[in-house]
Amino acid sequence: MTQQPNIPARAYDDHTQLGASYMLARRISQIFHPVLMNLASFLIVGFAALATRTTGLLWAGICILAILIPPVVFYYVRLRQGAYSDEDISVREQRNELYLFSLVWAVLAIGGLVLLGVPRPFLALILAGVGLGLVNGLINLFWKISAHASSVASVATIALLYWRPIGIVLWIAAITVGWARVRTRNHTVLQVLAGFTTATLIVVVAFTLIGQYA
Repeated sequence: MTQQPNIPARAYDDHTQLGASYMLARRISQIFHPVLMNLASFLIVGFAALATRTTGLLWAGICILAILIPPVVFYYVRLRQGAYSDEDISVREQRNELYLFSLVWAVLAIGGLVLLGVPRPFLALILAGVGLGLVNGLINLFWKISAHASSVASVATIALLYWRPIGIVLWIAAITVGWARVRTRNHTVLQVLAGFTTATLIVVVAFTLIGQYA
């Protein structure tokens, strides 16, 4: 059966969902969910980027509360309201409002964090997220790019900048996530590769121009 990327995985015939490989792919997708990957990005920067880990993790917590939590709450509220076809928001058009809310909220939150004196590595991370959200949001208007691929590639690239062994492990995990998204028929190979590419380029540019890394 030819994949239709706008159709949720559960909408396919039952035989497409049976088998150990499908269940494994679903579990991988859940473990490497974009929300968890975004959380990991802040924790990695907090652990490795500042002079002391205590200060770094404190700033990570502040940034998570200011940047990450509100869009997550928005997502779960809208999911419970039935605004999304499934937890993956498999219907492309339904993703537009989440991209928009996340972008607007991040722009507003950046002002407050700058006033608080947010360290440059965290500013780079936040601006990379804004840039990635803007690019992927625009792409999503006409084509379904993989948010799973983007988020796991982001955290893998950040880890590679600060903590190379972990970065290599996470990039191996990213390839596995790419396979999982194709196996569950949420995305095509090209959509996964596009997610990898946009995330990697934007993170490298942001941290080269703004952030500080070893």
